[in-house]
Amino acid sequence: MLLSLVLHMYSMCCVLPAAVLLGTAPTYVLAWGAWRLLSAFLPSRFYQAVDDRLYCIYQSMVLFFFENYTGVQILLYGDLPKNKENIIYLANHQSTVDWIVADILAIRQNALGHVRYVLKDGLKWLPLYGCYFSQHGGIYVKRSAKFNEKEMRKKLQSYINAGTPMYLVIFPEGTRYNPELTKVISASQTFAAQEELSPPHISLLVTHKQLSPIHTSLPDSSPVFTAAPQRASPD
Repeated sequence: MLLSLVLHMYSMCCVLPAAVLLGTAPTYVLAWGAWRLLSAFLPSRFYQAVDDRLYCIYQSMVLFFFENYTGVQILLYGDLPKNKENIIYLANHQSTVDWIVADILAIRQNALGHVRYVLKDGLKWLPLYGCYFSQHGGIYVKRSAKFNEKEMRKKLQSYINAGTPMYLVIFPEGTRYNPELTKVISASQTFAAQEELSPPHISLLVTHKQLSPIHTSLPDSSPVFTAAPQRASPD
């Protein structure tokens, strides 16, 4: 009886954070909407500063629950930049909570409010969140053949021209790696073979088309760091 009660309580542990985060979301959206109207006649930098602050407050709540309530152990190593700077964050997409890792790093660089995502188009229909992500600087893209590279480049360029602080998070694989999706994995490995690259085994291969809009939208003076993939052995 006692064990069943403990197991039941443990299974309900996600209720509190979900209730707090979903319950406060409408308040934040209303606050953002009011500021959007009030700042309509002000320079855009004023709107951006307050919007980033509101986003930082909400995401700080998300991180509080994730880092202190879930019982996970977070290990960080390496040196964080001493000065706040614009960042392009590229990562493999292994799970539904990959985005939280970017938040964990951003808050330690005092840049949580500057986090903006490249998101799949279907997420724009999420109630409250879908509309706001776009207004905060998120970029919705359609995958595969429906991908509009010109539109994405145009939006990125508008952020650069406006001097918008960016901690741009991109999962260039476009979808999560799922061992059950054999056709997707097979297509990735076939493409690797065609390009004479070592086929990935726990991730999907990123194509040039997926990163081209990011690379071509950067100013000429921007540093770009790349890791050259290994060529397949002729044997």
